Order: sequence, then C-alpha cells, then structure tokens
Amino acid sequence: MTMPITPSLSEQQIADYHEDGYVIIRNVLSATEANDLRRVVQEKVKRGAYPPKLSYPEPAKYTVSGNRLAESGLTSISEHPTVIGAVESVLGQPAHLTAFVAYLRTPGDKGGGAHCDYKRWRPVGSSMNWVFAIIPLTDFDPVYGPFLVSPKSHKLTRVIDEEAHILDVNRPDRSQLPDFIDPELKAGDLLIVNEHVWHEAPAGTSTEDRCGIFNKYCAVNAPPAAGYYPYNPAALEALSDDGKRLIPVCFDKPIETTRLLIECPNGGEPGFLLRRDDETNCWELPGGEGWEEEKLVGWDDGARVGSLQELTRTQLGL
Repeated sequence: MTMPITPSLSEQQIADYHEDGYVIIRNVLSATEANDLRRVVQEKVKRGAYPPKLSYPEPAKYTVSGNRLAESGLTSISEHPTVIGAVESVLGQPAHLTAFVAYLRTPGDKGGGAHCDYKRWRPVGSSMNWVFAIIPLTDFDPVYGPFLVSPKSHKLTRVIDEEAHILDVNRPDRSQLPDFIDPELKAGDLLIVNEHVWHEAPAGTSTEDRCGIFNKYCAVNAPPAAGYYPYNPAALEALSDDGKRLIPVCFDKPIETTRLLIECPNGGEPGFLLRRDDETNCWELPGGEGWEEEKLVGWDDGARVGSLQELTRTQLGL
C-alpha cells in the first residue's frame, strides 16, 4: 500500500456523492489485502480493545482506534492513496485524518441502529465538512451483517445561516428519512459517506467476526468545532513523509484544563468574558480542570466538551 496518490474521482462520481451522500469505489483492496488486514485487526482486538471491560469473543462491538494506528499492520490503510484521493475529491480540499477506527463485531452482536455521525460536541464529528471512509474487511451482507445507507438523507440537514460568525445546522426530521438501501459492500470496497448521511448496521448471522475500517477525514478548512483528536508522536512518525500531512495536531501530554471563549465586542474592539475565581481571587476564562467522557463516546478522546459544559453551567448558569 505504498504508492503515489491516485488521480481524483471523476466529475460524475463527485456529482453522485453530492446528490446521494455517498460514493462507492470497488476493489480498492485486493482479497488478499483485505484478508490480511482483517487478521491484523482480529489480533489487535484479542490483545486489547475498547471497551476494556469486554473480553473477546464476548458478543459486542470492539474498537481499535486513535493512536493505535502506529501499531504494526495498521498504519498504511489511513494513508492509502486511493482512499485519500477519493476523500479529497469529495471534500474539495486536502484532508486531515480526524479518526482512525477499526471495528470488529463478534458473532451475537446486536448491530447498530440508524443514526448520523455529525455531532457538535465530539472531536471527530464536529467539522462542517467531513466524510467516513469505510472499507469492509469482510463482506457486509446479510450473513456478516449489512451496512445500510439512506440516500439523500444528508439533504435533511442545512446550515441555518451561511453568513453567521458561528455556523449551526438544523436538527434533521427522522420521519422524513428516505428508505435505507444496501449498497452490497464487499471486502476491499471503499464507501465514502457524507457526515450527515444516516446509516445503520443490522446484525448478521455469521459465526465469524465482522470487520471493517471506519476512518474519518475532514477538509483542512473545516476543522472540528470541538478540536482535533490529539495524536501522539508515535502515530505521526508511523506515517510516511507524504502521509504526515494528514495529522494536524500531535502531542503526548494529556489535556488537563478546558476553557470557554465568549467574545463580547465592545465599541468595535474584541473582548472576552472573564470570571473571578473565589479561591484564587484571579480573573480567568470560564472552565477549569476537565475529564474524559466515557459514556457513549468512549474512545473519542480529546475535547472534554462535556466537562466544559458542566463547569460553565455551574460557573455562569449557562
């Protein structure tokens, strides 16, 4: 998987993506490549995955993600030239890797319900222009479990005010969702999915693991509102020289504090809200010591937006 970036998608493929919310490129990985990567993911899960309370092969969805892209056998798929070429074609911009994710569902897992992954409070889902890059490592069929999409469902979400200083979108009406379809993904295919497209992953009947790569990329001019996932130096160094541009933020220290900037223009000059801390008697930005969220978001570390919301609710009554 070490080759130059391939040409962009055709104009028709890009048009199809914007119309339907997704585009499929078949056979990006050979059968051998997909099978080899599947075995790598299985071995990584057996050695430890999220959530840590589970023990393989207990029926569940297991995740190998984030900085684990530096581990042997996992790095190259994140900078695969065909994947990056397709991603940047539909984004219309160079891309940043906002999430490296390998999923494994063991037999007996209940699958995943219908949802979309644009989420304003998460480092991965809060960009205004990002995509899934999904590569099945087993067939996504009725046996292993299909991956269904709702074509054109991304059109249910609109930017409320294109001229606003802070962009916001409306909440989609689930009752208006177009019917879900099965794109009949095979191992090694590539599915590029718009951030606002609704999808679901019904359970299968197979006695074998269901595996896939579910990476996310955003346009460089649309950084996540909640901040980038903090990759560490090992993850950055694992990528090729060309691939290093995909990592926008790199450090190996934990995020300890989180602060809120509230701009308060005054006579044409910018100003920011400060509050006086009763203990230190100092003026400071709202916020303080943060903590990682474990419920629901799990491996999606980084922004600590939940802790910031709780702190500012207490400090400012917001």
